Amino acid sequence: MKKLFLFLTLCSLTNICCQQQVEEKETLWTIAWSPDGNYIATGGNQDSLFIYDAKTFKLLNTYPVPGVQLSRLKWHPNKNLLAVITQGKTFKAKILDLQNEKWIMLQDLESSFRALDWNHTGELLAVSELEDTVSVYSMDGVRISRFMADSKGVAGLDWHPTKNIMVTVGDQIGIYTHLGDTINAFQSRNMETLILCVEWHKSGDFFVVGDYGEMENNVNDKDKLIQYWTSDGEKLHEIKKERAEYRNIRWNPDGERLASASDALRIWSKEGKRIAESASTDDYLWGVDWSPDGKFIVTSSSEGRIALWDKNANLLRTIE
Repeated sequence: MKKLFLFLTLCSLTNICCQQQVEEKETLWTIAWSPDGNYIATGGNQDSLFIYDAKTFKLLNTYPVPGVQLSRLKWHPNKNLLAVITQGKTFKAKILDLQNEKWIMLQDLESSFRALDWNHTGELLAVSELEDTVSVYSMDGVRISRFMADSKGVAGLDWHPTKNIMVTVGDQIGIYTHLGDTINAFQSRNMETLILCVEWHKSGDFFVVGDYGEMENNVNDKDKLIQYWTSDGEKLHEIKKERAEYRNIRWNPDGERLASASDALRIWSKEGKRIAESASTDDYLWGVDWSPDGKFIVTSSSEGRIALWDKNANLLRTIE
């Protein structure tokens, strides 16, 4: 087992010193606002996928996801479909058809990890497998391609907003076509690090990555960064260390603001300048997403809380 992947699995992508505490409080690892603005989906260590009404925050439905860590959710861009991925070999990854109340299986998927995304048309779904592979599927679960993307694990991926190319992150940054042809691959630093999340800007001209910090004595505790990159490997901006790793990042609909989930909710400009931030807390944020109108942000946390914020990181309400 490769060293970095072993570390990743044992730590469940969170701080070692608080791992037991986080797991006992049933972390919500991911959260996603539906494109039509009607629903919010979330999940984590609770063996369930939860669907909320986005206006009232009333729990509408619960779907069993037994025995695994639900890592990430992604809504289809224009259909009532929700892609779900877990870190395990039982549930793996599936597509939930909410209109017909059924799961769509993904063909020949042997395992799963924590990265998935729909392409810009919604015709393709990419998922990461343990420990180095990405598979691309059609909406009906038929595999189209499968390729090695990162020898030490794909922790995040994101499709280009207008092209069938994707960026993957883990030990390195990779740019690939939907068939797995390599466009570019490069390291974000000179030292070993784990990149947790990635998001293309709405223009498609650059993307942003957030990481866990440089590895020192098998612990990621140094210089946690957000970096802005072009697909040619040119670094545009770099945001220096905060208290905790950057777990997820999301652009607002017009691409003017980037929200990052960490020990606090922080809002950045497309030039890498800090616009706003919430108070730092030990209840680390994991999932983050914008409402389709760009007025609100929703987050999920290590203590299982769902929170609603305005676009300037002011807390509006919390749901336990």
